[in-house]
Amino acid sequence: MEQRLIEITLPEGKGDDIPELLHAHPAAGFWRDTVGEHQARIRILLNQSEVEPVLDILEPYLEELPDAAALLLIVEASIPRKRFARLQQNRDNADTDEEDEQKPSDRLSRHELYSDIASNVDTTSTYLYMVVLSAIIAAVGLLRNDMAIIIGAMVLAPLLIPNVALALASTLGDTELAGKALKTGAIGFFLALATGVLIGFITSISPQTPAILARTSLDWGDIILALASGAAGVLAFTSGGHLSLIGVMVAVALMPPLVTAGLLFGNSMILPGIKALELAFANVICINLAGIVTFILQGIRPATWWENSKAGKAKRVALVAWLALLILLALIVFR
Repeated sequence: MEQRLIEITLPEGKGDDIPELLHAHPAAGFWRDTVGEHQARIRILLNQSEVEPVLDILEPYLEELPDAAALLLIVEASIPRKRFARLQQNRDNADTDEEDEQKPSDRLSRHELYSDIASNVDTTSTYLYMVVLSAIIAAVGLLRNDMAIIIGAMVLAPLLIPNVALALASTLGDTELAGKALKTGAIGFFLALATGVLIGFITSISPQTPAILARTSLDWGDIILALASGAAGVLAFTSGGHLSLIGVMVAVALMPPLVTAGLLFGNSMILPGIKALELAFANVICINLAGIVTFILQGIRPATWWENSKAGKAKRVALVAWLALLILLALIVFR
């Protein structure tokens, strides 16, 4: 299992009670030294599964101290290896002795997950360029009926992270992150659609092209695929499995149906364009719905009970809203 290093900076003379606060979470290493004249530094080497509970304990503690902060660092390797092996053995023994103790999770901590996702959900110029370029690549692949090119657009997947961020925000009841995710996702959605319309306006297309035709119909298989892909995407994020995320990007395939709709609208083929747009909407709904459920099952929740109460309401509202949208879409498509 991976390791993390928590580096704490705090006023000199403070932090002597930190080992006692963290007694239930065994560390592979604990070091303290002095930084400058009036500051101390504490380093704690931990199993990845211990990071979230430890940070939840440290956060209110550090908030009470002036100029105190903690950094979370990824540890590529640690030696001697036997020390960490003993830590893991102690952790396993503790789990056996305390039946009611929750089994450590191998997922990323909530803090890492939030940082990874929230830092990539801004509407930057790079994001806008990626949306346009991905839409152009998808359009070329669709017009040529070339699956390899279409997969290239899928792998870029600029619309995936805003949807995962929205699912995380709904799970945590974070209105600020939800607002950013909605804004970024909506801008990317309509920019990709507009790019498809522009390309469709200046080119002639055949709606019978297999790559286009395949994206102008929605069936239950597409919904099941989108739900499974959304769940797999969240698992890839929570586990830090960026290699498996590439496969998820291809499976989710938000860009091709959206660009297909734009191409058809640009050629004044409104009805098939709407059909393609239905597929794009179904993918977005299913990714968010499956994402929230998967985050919940992974145990992603705020640290405090009052934040958890607020998040519980947000989760219920989000789940009902996405489920209602999915049912409404199904009634429209399968009527």
